[in-house]
Amino acid sequence: MRITDAISSRNILQNVAMLNERLERASEQASSGKKLLQLHDSPSASAEMVQLGQQLAQIDQYQTSAETGGFFLNVTDSTLNSVYNLVTSVYTRGSAAANSSNDAGTLASLASEIQSQRDQIFSLANAQVRGRYIFAGANVTAPAYTIAGNTVTYQGDAEVNKLDIGSGLQVQENVPGSSVFDPVFASVTALLTAVQGGDQNAIKSALGQFSGALSTLNQVRARLGVDLGKLQEAVTTRQDLQSNIKARQATISDADLAEAIADINRTQTALQATMNIGALLGRKSLMDYLG
Repeated sequence: MRITDAISSRNILQNVAMLNERLERASEQASSGKKLLQLHDSPSASAEMVQLGQQLAQIDQYQTSAETGGFFLNVTDSTLNSVYNLVTSVYTRGSAAANSSNDAGTLASLASEIQSQRDQIFSLANAQVRGRYIFAGANVTAPAYTIAGNTVTYQGDAEVNKLDIGSGLQVQENVPGSSVFDPVFASVTALLTAVQGGDQNAIKSALGQFSGALSTLNQVRARLGVDLGKLQEAVTTRQDLQSNIKARQATISDADLAEAIADINRTQTALQATMNIGALLGRKSLMDYLG
């Protein structure tokens, strides 16, 4: 066999090995739908995929925090809305009690209604959600308020929990009961005591406290609305970022199925042609020996 034929044979074998490797890779891409199969396929692309994965993990963590925070903020806002309605109703009954023509029976009936609504407010102040007393500050395992007669006492603390919902972005997750319910209970208790005692001057004085209590409720709910808005905006922004990152991941790693199949066909054709050349070369070399 001539030296040139030996070189040609070696080249053909190398081409066959290369084409077989290319065929295997194209087949793996077609079956898996991925073009980035191993780290050595593209170290730079693999490094970017790791970085993108870390970004997605951080986004997921923020999304989880936002969902938890949003849930508690919405429950808090809904609860305070109910409290506002009850306080308004108490004020209405107190206004009726301020009529000097009321007899003892009417005042007793109004006092009973006010007390019933006070008890409903007390129950809302001790709202417990997912095992947490939401108005107790950091003391989430114990009721925020206790009651003895007409005396309602806060036993939580003033701790405000901050929730990270993004890089450098926080919202207030809870509302300590003392900052919103204390004015409410002070107003309702003063009115209830005055109506029970039939003291017209005290009733009118107690009614004057309600504007401050209702204003506090409105201010707290307004702040909750701002934080809920921040949460929603942050969630929307992260969802858009999430979509962009996933699109980039797909660009890096996902194979073009049509191109992969076309590459399989091209490689099979090239491989067959190379094998045919190798067969011809083998026959030629044998004839050289026989000659």
